[in-house]
Amino acid sequence: MSIFIICFIAAIIVIILYLAIHRLVLNRATMMVRNNAQRVTDTALNDCLRELLHWNKSLDSQIVADVWGKGVLAFEYHFDYKKADISLDDFTKQKLASLLDEYAKQHHLQTAPKAKQAFVITDWWTYEGILHIDIAYLVNEATVEYIDDLKRLNQNSK
Repeated sequence: MSIFIICFIAAIIVIILYLAIHRLVLNRATMMVRNNAQRVTDTALNDCLRELLHWNKSLDSQIVADVWGKGVLAFEYHFDYKKADISLDDFTKQKLASLLDEYAKQHHLQTAPKAKQAFVITDWWTYEGILHIDIAYLVNEATVEYIDDLKRLNQNSK
């Protein structure tokens, strides 16, 4: 009977160790993918802003809330457009989206199989002189599904 209990406890310990190591490996892989996507998106946006606004500032992103899932590669940028003396009549979401598309094509950026483009500007809003821009990099299925969910939400809110 005691051998059975020892084997049972050993099996439980092995299962717990396996699950812990598996989770650690998955989290590390997810972080590597996210960091790479964030670096690519930061570079693309900053290159497009240099071309469009003729400045050499560099914006760093923050991950959009993990509410949508860990695999969603969407990043938020913000800057004081009034201090930068930028007119939002000249600097528009459409112009930036067009430049991001060109950048992705020129640099042959990888996209998810169902994605029509590499980058989608998911949000564009101002508050107290700060312009907030959210950009999704559609390199995986989770981000494509996130974009589809946003489209459905926008259709239902109209």
